Amino acid sequence: MVASLILGLIVGIPYYGLPYFYDYFEQSYGWPRPAILLGLPLGTLVTLFTGPLLLRRVAPRMGVMAGGVGCAVAISGLGLTNGNLWVYYLLWVLYMAGWSFAGPMAHQVLLPRLLERNRAAGLAIAFFGVSLFGALSVALVARPLTHAVGFAYALVGMGALLLLVGPLAWLGYPELPPAQQMATAKHSRAGVLRNRTFWLLTVGSSSAAAGIAGIAQHFKLILRERGYTDQARLDEVFGFSVMLMLAASASGRFLFAWGADRFPKRHVITAAFLFMLGAMPLLATLHAGRLPYLFAILFGLGMSSDSLLVTLLAAENFGAVGMAGVMGILVPINTISQTWFPYVVSLLWQATGSYTVPLAVIFALILSGRVLLALVPEKRQLSYEESF
Repeated sequence: MVASLILGLIVGIPYYGLPYFYDYFEQSYGWPRPAILLGLPLGTLVTLFTGPLLLRRVAPRMGVMAGGVGCAVAISGLGLTNGNLWVYYLLWVLYMAGWSFAGPMAHQVLLPRLLERNRAAGLAIAFFGVSLFGALSVALVARPLTHAVGFAYALVGMGALLLLVGPLAWLGYPELPPAQQMATAKHSRAGVLRNRTFWLLTVGSSSAAAGIAGIAQHFKLILRERGYTDQARLDEVFGFSVMLMLAASASGRFLFAWGADRFPKRHVITAAFLFMLGAMPLLATLHAGRLPYLFAILFGLGMSSDSLLVTLLAAENFGAVGMAGVMGILVPINTISQTWFPYVVSLLWQATGSYTVPLAVIFALILSGRVLLALVPEKRQLSYEESF
């Protein structure tokens, strides 16, 4: 439960709430769209190597607490940039540094150390917070705060909420040693890089994550292009769509977790694939006379399985301790793909003048990722002791 709350604060609110402000940045500061979308990938690039390197050397509880403070300061600071693009970029670096210690990367290493059985259910509960807080991030946080005090102070208030991470981690997490101090896993890094399963997991998960991020980060801007030009109406439809999308994602994660503990995981991946396949044409043909709510539900169900299944497949193939090294490579690569690809989408939009071509590229990327994940072999789940 504590992990669910922390991930909701660190990931759910910023990741799904911040795109609400992109059109405000565009209109108020005159920033080009690619410049706005460049903040997140720049922050990722700067912290890419330092985050995973230090994460293994820091006690998990202290790392999460420090990361929460960094994220809180960064999000609040985004409301005080006064149009300075360089300050905007520096704050994204600070956010991603905090994210490295308190976000999914830290929890995907920490939770398998705490859970020996029913890992799928445990991870589903933990990542439920991302969906829940993300669903509420626009409708109950960003939108009402913006209408009450303006978008700048709304960002300050959103960042202040993240300060709750510190006391939650202090009270809810046991004191564990850094992963670096644990027994050496039987899978060396060189061995991992020669492992076919590792590359199927890496390429498949990063492709799917990139495509999903392309939709999540551009969804409000896509709605504007498809005819939702009235600001109040756009804010309302976007907020409700995000709520539906992430409510469906939360429900789907529990459904897929139940299935992953009982059935072959490739069947679970196929089911998620079918939901995504049904969602794609709805967004491609969207216009202002048609509400995007059915797309949001189907897309949310389809995207709900990725982080869950990738973690489970990594644990099954590399063991609870061995997967710390695996995830230390895989998660940063996924982070690159899901932060830089939305920027690539903005460049495609700028070059073509619409979202038609970018959407086709996004859909192809998601589907190819799902196919590769379905090819990952399944093994008997290793116990914690067997993974040494």
